[in-house]
Amino acid sequence: MNRLIKVLIQFRKFFDIILKTNKRTGLEIFKLILLTGLNMKDSMQIRKALEGDSTNLTLCMDMAARGLSAWGWGNFAKKGQSSFEFGRERIRTDESSNLYFKNWFVAETYNKLIGAFLGFVVEEPYPDPDFDTIPKYFHPIIELEKRASGCWLLQAISILPEYRGMGYAKHLLSEVESIAKNTGVSKIALQVEDENTIALGFYKKNNYVEIDRRPVIPFPGSKDGGYYILMCKDLDHS
Repeated sequence: MNRLIKVLIQFRKFFDIILKTNKRTGLEIFKLILLTGLNMKDSMQIRKALEGDSTNLTLCMDMAARGLSAWGWGNFAKKGQSSFEFGRERIRTDESSNLYFKNWFVAETYNKLIGAFLGFVVEEPYPDPDFDTIPKYFHPIIELEKRASGCWLLQAISILPEYRGMGYAKHLLSEVESIAKNTGVSKIALQVEDENTIALGFYKKNNYVEIDRRPVIPFPGSKDGGYYILMCKDLDHS
């Protein structure tokens, strides 16, 4: 009974979002779900990101980084250029950056953005970073990335607030792991702050284990503290 109530609550959230956007579309989807038993996994589509997704990817990157990306972009932006404009242009045009849009995947439901994720295989051996040229707030993140050499690193994953708590996260993570597995690596890695207790608990529940951690160095204006935690999971290639 509790499971049924939870499903009904998730469905109500989902239907409310669609209905507010387009009443006709909402009613059609409602009929489709009743007729076919459609679930959240069925309604979610994953595709490679396109250049036109760059604005949404910029938002998703900053949500995943809990504001650190926007702070960093602001420090590199030109006079008169907003931090988000700089970040968007980096994602849209900088092919040398790991943040380049072609490294991203987008999740949608009925042509509406749910969220996005970014990942890549970490170089091995990892190039020695020049920490003198990098703001100190990024140092612990880079140190943990180096520990993930040879792994497929989930650099960023975000779900828009209106789609959270609806069951998409588990399905999205499953897609992430499938993409990582297809690269041929044996492990997937990610970083999460220990203060982000919901995300940390979610990854533990999905068999990710802590490998290492570094103290968070809060950037100006940040309310975060605690630790960055590097977590890994073996990928099943059977």
